[in-house]
Amino acid sequence: MHQTESKNLPFFVYGTLLPGQPNYALWADAIVAEERAWLEHGRLYDVSNYPMLIETGEEDVQGVLITVDPEQYPAVLVRLDWLEGYKPEQPEQSDYRRVVREVCLADGRTAQAWVYIGKIQYISALPIIPNGDWAAYVQSKQETIDRWWKTIDSVAGRHKM
Repeated sequence: MHQTESKNLPFFVYGTLLPGQPNYALWADAIVAEERAWLEHGRLYDVSNYPMLIETGEEDVQGVLITVDPEQYPAVLVRLDWLEGYKPEQPEQSDYRRVVREVCLADGRTAQAWVYIGKIQYISALPIIPNGDWAAYVQSKQETIDRWWKTIDSVAGRHKM
């Protein structure tokens, strides 16, 4: 599926864009629906103050499928791409790629969604997040993460190979 064909897809989020996480406010006013979901065959890594999803392994990554108000969609897309360091015109030079993936929903349905996926070269020696569940993993350090996110607006350029 090409990006132009899937322009207004919902987003599958698994980290700091989740409800209750530091970047949820970036789009909370544009959200019209939220539904628990998971992505199969992924793995989350701890990049300290945010996770990185890599498409490898047999784990399920836990998250939320979020639908955005169509009128606010273009502005939300720009904000999220900026946050994730994704450059649609230069995807190969981006920290994350925004790609279409199928996610699973609790009632047995599946849905196509945008997902931000990291680059495997960034995860060397990073800890794996157990059960692919960022929200559960960071409960004990949420205050530190919230403080860190108040000082930055994008993860672009923060990864080492």
